[in-house]
Amino acid sequence: MKITSTVLAFSLVIGSLTCYGVARAHGTEKHGTMVPTDAQMKKLHTMMPLFSDASAAMETALKNGDVKALETEAEKITGAIADLKKSVPHRNTAQREKFVARAAQLEKTVVTTVALGKKGLFTEAKASFKKVEAACASCHATFRD
Repeated sequence: MKITSTVLAFSLVIGSLTCYGVARAHGTEKHGTMVPTDAQMKKLHTMMPLFSDASAAMETALKNGDVKALETEAEKITGAIADLKKSVPHRNTAQREKFVARAAQLEKTVVTTVALGKKGLFTEAKASFKKVEAACASCHATFRD
């Protein structure tokens, strides 16, 4: 009986610490504060996973020399950029013009990556794609994370 109580107590402590650690992973952000409050914010929350998935697929297409897949995934990103430009960032909302400019630069870089891939210049396309990844990281650092 004493072993069972000890195991139970230990399990509760470990479980509590695990839940605390997951909750702390959000930093100072509180649940509910980042819930989309309007249609455009909901679109923004829908776009980010799309960008991430399409970007990963573009990288795979470049590794495989698959121009058709590269074009298909790039179209997903460029197709959503118009909505991205209409969005308001999570943070630094007063710098919205900078946010829109970064979205335009992302679009330009994605288009350049595809153009290079279509020409069969995969080394150059991969280098251009690194700029796509850097654009995403930079924007997140300024406007999201």
